[in-house]
Amino acid sequence: MAITATQQTDTRYRVNSKYIVDAAANTNVSLLDVSGLVGWETGGLVNIAKISWWSSGPSGGLDIIWDATTNVTAFICEGASGTYGFMPGQPAIANNAGSGVTGDVLITNASATFTLVIEYHKQTTAGGLGWTSTG
Repeated sequence: MAITATQQTDTRYRVNSKYIVDAAANTNVSLLDVSGLVGWETGGLVNIAKISWWSSGPSGGLDIIWDATTNVTAFICEGASGTYGFMPGQPAIANNAGSGVTGDVLITNASATFTLVIEYHKQTTAGGLGWTSTG
């Protein structure tokens, strides 16, 4: 695992993170631990609002994954570069994992060097639980 993560912002409602993966294959490696974010409370989840990736081409693509008892693929990035969420009408990618959801985000990819930037939005559960109003 050779991932360098930089959390660029962590506000009351948004988190921006930049990841540089250096010629390494990864399987279910942590990208985001939600319990370490500003205002986190039990049940706090994020969605993925925007993704950008660029490289010499992630060999075989890369999978962004919701951590749960049975992990669920949130998004698959293919090709040397691309984006999601920057055009009008593209919805955020909600955490649809079933039981045992932690709220964390993982990555699986074949060996390649690439940069990945993700904007997450903090989501509350029914009743407004999951995040305090601090941040």
